Amino acid sequence: MLECTDSCFVNTINVKYGRFYLMKKVVNVAPAYPYRGGIVLEEAYLYKIITSMGMDYKTISYTLLYPKIFFPGKTQYDTSKVIPFEHNDKIERIISSINPFTWWKAYKRIKQEKPDVVIFRWWMFFFAPCIITIAFLIRKNMKKTKIAILADNYISHENHWWEKYLVKATFRQAHSFIAASDFTAKQMRNDFPNKDICTTTLSIYDCYNLNRYNKTSAKEFLSINSKEVILFFGLIRPYKGLMKLIEAFPLIKQERKDIKLLIVGECYGDINEYTSKIKELNIEEDVMLINEFVANEDIEPYFVASDAVVLPYESATQSGIVMTAYAFRKPVVVTNVGGIKEQVLQEKTGFVIEDNSKENILSGVNAILDNIGKIDYAKNIEDFIDTFGNQKLKDFLLK
Repeated sequence: MLECTDSCFVNTINVKYGRFYLMKKVVNVAPAYPYRGGIVLEEAYLYKIITSMGMDYKTISYTLLYPKIFFPGKTQYDTSKVIPFEHNDKIERIISSINPFTWWKAYKRIKQEKPDVVIFRWWMFFFAPCIITIAFLIRKNMKKTKIAILADNYISHENHWWEKYLVKATFRQAHSFIAASDFTAKQMRNDFPNKDICTTTLSIYDCYNLNRYNKTSAKEFLSINSKEVILFFGLIRPYKGLMKLIEAFPLIKQERKDIKLLIVGECYGDINEYTSKIKELNIEEDVMLINEFVANEDIEPYFVASDAVVLPYESATQSGIVMTAYAFRKPVVVTNVGGIKEQVLQEKTGFVIEDNSKENILSGVNAILDNIGKIDYAKNIEDFIDTFGNQKLKDFLLK
């Protein structure tokens, strides 16, 4: 990830824009710690990026994200002992997703800050009424403040027929957009051809690598003694194609005798569907399934112990799991859906397969594991992620 020291940043400003900052304060409306998950982690990285530019930063976060009845997991809160880029002094929890009075309160607090830019984090339609209301009030009453919407995905993975109406109504409030992939940027551009769009990437999630394990010690810690390990990591949801990977594993096992499938992540659904399939296929001894949301400090050994990360998604715009795998210099197998293929250099940092059929998953896994020692995946990943990062985002904010 490209970074810039304060002195470098000031010199850049002087050269490009004259003596003074064109923008000095950013308010980010987004979920933040103590909530958990990739959206929250991206808020922490955005804090790191913007403050490294010498700008003032504040997050207006939520007191309530999902009512319990709508949340499929065990908890919405992070119970980790290690919190990446902790910045509680920059976070104010004001917004309830279902209480319009708090939306007004959030607008009033943002108005007090007098920011140059407000960035709204978009991830699903449920939050459209809240974001529309706050953004509309800002746009109507704070003429000098610019509004940007930062989105990993434009339309959710569930893709309800009525969802696009809410999405377009929300995005219409913004002056510009920030997209985490070309795929998402193209979707936005189709509906809003005249708005500025900054295409960037997710951050490389290097915060999980605490350098406590090597491959041997990680496998010992996890009680894994197989020669090869492939990993599925992250929330277990139908669109992520885990069932297809489980069904493909007997084929993989036929060709690679000494291999284990490691499945790590909290299931948003019926875990019995997966455990029953594992039992039916008689692969219980070769599959380790850990049905839990893993604390930040406990993520490292799963990636260090693995040879490859397999993401057989049915749909995707991009993936924080790829960014985590790359932080550990692990190659990936991904399906050719959405924008996720933009994150992979074919036969260098991983393999893109056309779909998640059993045969294609087998082919992708074999392609990576057969070439360990022949392809320098770690070096290729290192070179590739040097082209990632947020320099485009920095330039966009400076504009």
